[in-house]
Amino acid sequence: MLEYLYDGTFAGLLTAIFHAFRRKEYPDVILRPQGQRLLFATTHTVETDDVMAQRVLNGIERYGGKTTCEQLLHAFLSQSDNVEILILQYARELFFQKRPIMADLGNSFVLQIHKLDRRVLREVQRVLMFIRFERSADGIYFAPFAPKYDVLPLAVGHFKHRFADQQWAIYDTLRDYGFHYHGKRVEQITINAPAFSRDSGKLSVEMEHENEDDYREMWREYFRSIAISERLNPTLQRNFMPKRFWKYLTEKRI
Repeated sequence: MLEYLYDGTFAGLLTAIFHAFRRKEYPDVILRPQGQRLLFATTHTVETDDVMAQRVLNGIERYGGKTTCEQLLHAFLSQSDNVEILILQYARELFFQKRPIMADLGNSFVLQIHKLDRRVLREVQRVLMFIRFERSADGIYFAPFAPKYDVLPLAVGHFKHRFADQQWAIYDTLRDYGFHYHGKRVEQITINAPAFSRDSGKLSVEMEHENEDDYREMWREYFRSIAISERLNPTLQRNFMPKRFWKYLTEKRI
């Protein structure tokens, strides 16, 4: 048994793929730092190398195009079990055939990558629809969230364009990192002493802007006013707005 250990980044995975090709070996698993180690295995630790990673990415783009690069990144961000091996399988087949293979859904790993890509993009759309900002005492619009997949890197570009004249921060409470836009650029952040509830995402009272309660109530009143009681359909509502998001929605909080 052979296991590769890498740092959990996409560049680290691409470096691991480079090592596999250079060493002419096929690892049984490629593990993140927190991954479940094999009991009896030969371990190869991969140090992320941006040059190696770029060479692999260039090869993927050469034979599969930019869409394939994006598809593999989306699959990686799903953090699904064994997704690293799926991506390695995809790269091996792509480099062997030297042509795009994304339409070859008869290959099980190509089909799985396709499905993961669709799921991640669907979660990105949910982030764009369901994120709710609250203004903090220091004037920053803050939005905590816990997406099913690691999709914030794919969503921040929308918010940078949409709210270019405001300071804001979006935070993934499940993965404990986020992005802060301070008017010029977006920076990745980690909050060591959060002034918000990790469970509900609500800012602590002392961190709320003085007018936030008024805005919150206006939003709830708008939500109530557009609702048609005779046409309430809770099942349909849950299909369009999964219940796991409700605790972050201003209009659903009590």
